[in-house]
Amino acid sequence: MRFSALVLTHNEAVNLPACLASLAPARRIVVIDSGSTDGTKEIARAAGSRVTLIERPFVSFSDQRNFGLATAFRRGEWVLHLDADERLTLALARELARLRLPDDAIAFNLASLTFMRGRPIPRASGFPNYQTRLTRVGKFKFVEIGHGQKAPPQLGTLPRLRAPYEHHPFEKGLAEWFERHNRYSDREAADLLAAARRFGLRAALTDPIARRQWLKLATRRLPARAWWIYLWMLVVRRGFLDGPEGRDYCRLRFLYESMIDLKVRDRRS
Repeated sequence: MRFSALVLTHNEAVNLPACLASLAPARRIVVIDSGSTDGTKEIARAAGSRVTLIERPFVSFSDQRNFGLATAFRRGEWVLHLDADERLTLALARELARLRLPDDAIAFNLASLTFMRGRPIPRASGFPNYQTRLTRVGKFKFVEIGHGQKAPPQLGTLPRLRAPYEHHPFEKGLAEWFERHNRYSDREAADLLAAARRFGLRAALTDPIARRQWLKLATRRLPARAWWIYLWMLVVRRGFLDGPEGRDYCRLRFLYESMIDLKVRDRRS
């Protein structure tokens, strides 16, 4: 199959060159930038005629991606969605090249392989973690859930591709990671409290979407929840086998989950 790519950026001068280089198999690349001041836009402009830069204020990930799909691509075109700290792998490019699509295909889920300090950490990061990253223009629209975007629940289970793409979330340093996840935990806490008002046990008994939300809220009330997640990642999933990077990643996930729990309790008080 032939595909194009949509990349979202904000101050991604550190990551964008590697992302664009990995997308050499793409027919064309659209970069939507939300006010970068670090040279990101200049990198996109200098990348050649295959790369189109669009500047647009950021509202949400789903809003940004849906805008790109609606305005920058032709109906029926297949688009691969990446963030600037993600990279197309050679294995995934080959799988895409061999892919034969049925007429009714709408979207595919892809797995991300997380790296820390240049080392893959599949066990600690829960690989394979699937997200909807290949979509057909005109037949698909993202919805916002938490701090990210998802496929609409009514589409059910989407088909998966086997080869992963790479995720490099620590290339800008831990200080930037903490700043970003402080914002993410704000959104997660707010969404959890809003969901608590919408989804009760009665709805969960009959509505599968409400059931997932209710279970997510119920697990938030478990004592020492962040510690259980940490032990699950480190011991049960054997994150310790990923070396120092895997152990550090488990610690960071523990801190992030603790931030969410603390903010939920703080907003309830």
